[in-house]
Amino acid sequence: MTEIFKMPDIGEGMAEGDITDWLVKVGDVVKMDDPVAEVQNDKLMQEILSPYAGTVTKLFVDPNTTVSVGDPLIEFDGDGQGTAAAPAAPASEPVTTAVTPAPAPVTEPATAPERPVVASNGQILAMPSVRHYAAEHHIDLSQVPATGRHGHITLNDVTNFAGSAPVVAATPGVPVTEVAQPVQPPVPEAAPAPVVAPTVTEGRQPMTPTRRAIANAMSAQNAAIPMVTNFDSVEVSKLVAHRQQFKQRVADEGIHLTYLAYAVKALAATAKKFPELNASVDMATHEIIYHEEVNMGIAVNAPAGLYVPVVANADAKSITVIAKEIAELADAVRHGTIKPAQMKGSTITISNLGSARGTWFTPIINGSDVAILGLGSILKEPIVNENGELAVGQNMKLSLTYDHRLIDGMLGQTAMNYLKQLLADPAYMLMEV
Repeated sequence: MTEIFKMPDIGEGMAEGDITDWLVKVGDVVKMDDPVAEVQNDKLMQEILSPYAGTVTKLFVDPNTTVSVGDPLIEFDGDGQGTAAAPAAPASEPVTTAVTPAPAPVTEPATAPERPVVASNGQILAMPSVRHYAAEHHIDLSQVPATGRHGHITLNDVTNFAGSAPVVAATPGVPVTEVAQPVQPPVPEAAPAPVVAPTVTEGRQPMTPTRRAIANAMSAQNAAIPMVTNFDSVEVSKLVAHRQQFKQRVADEGIHLTYLAYAVKALAATAKKFPELNASVDMATHEIIYHEEVNMGIAVNAPAGLYVPVVANADAKSITVIAKEIAELADAVRHGTIKPAQMKGSTITISNLGSARGTWFTPIINGSDVAILGLGSILKEPIVNENGELAVGQNMKLSLTYDHRLIDGMLGQTAMNYLKQLLADPAYMLMEV
């Protein structure tokens, strides 16, 4: 019997997705729940699994094609003449498409790495972010041993191979194995982040699916929301000393204690005290939606673009737990294993440019949030201390952007002042949170 597998909805409210790679070709015999394609939607790469068992007799679209939910993808056990109107699965055989995250690095060392597999479009199986990283570092993917499932090349494969691969135009003193890191805490004593020479391109280049998703989201947010940004700074010498005191003890537990974790905890407490910061605006009904939990979006930079995974219930978690979750989420973003559920439900967001030695900036509000905190560097600067004396302080730069439909300037600055109190003295933060 001829079966037509149609594009499933692999995410809440998904309307379309990009078929980035076929994992099967015409003539392949497929079992139920075998992975058949890689689909990218809303900045997430996922495999879709076959709801049928049979022989592939037609692929309806080419790789790198955008298809809508319900469009035909694969014909099984037919004559290769299937069309969009081809019969769907009968009622007695409901489609139960399963979804798995994008390929993750293999942890079992039992088998040796294999040469990469070439997909039906002639491309080696690797996620776009991996191809982008390899291109920037002038690494030939055909020479990289693959350890990922189904012959995929992972980011770890490329970085491990980079030491023996030819590299051109690398920044002096920067190892070629260095990977684009996620948002990191501002470290005042660190040297400025190294700048990697960009890949030179000419002419028109199509946007990647991730960049297209980012562009659409940023354009929509900027057009729909009247945003105001308050710029400020806070002296955080006590915070720096507190982290210095406890970072080794926390490191012994396998956790990297970051300034970002402190900022997340402080912002979550501020959102609890000022619930307008932790709300959403529904202009269709002219209602304000106040959220009970504080779910903190964390902007994370990856080779393919910006991702915003979520630390759920951040207000109810300790600083060390928050630090651990931030590291886990950032690692999942870098390795392409981040799941849709980990990218949903933010009620307020924080973005950190401190690792790039940034100071003040104007972050754009994320999703249905009404506020986002921009975290800048901690810089040694002259201050007037409590005794009226000129001294050297450590000032953290802060940028709070908020939705002016709900939050007025006075409320925005009052909330900023409370946030500054918490960051200025972790002991006070513990008393108040």
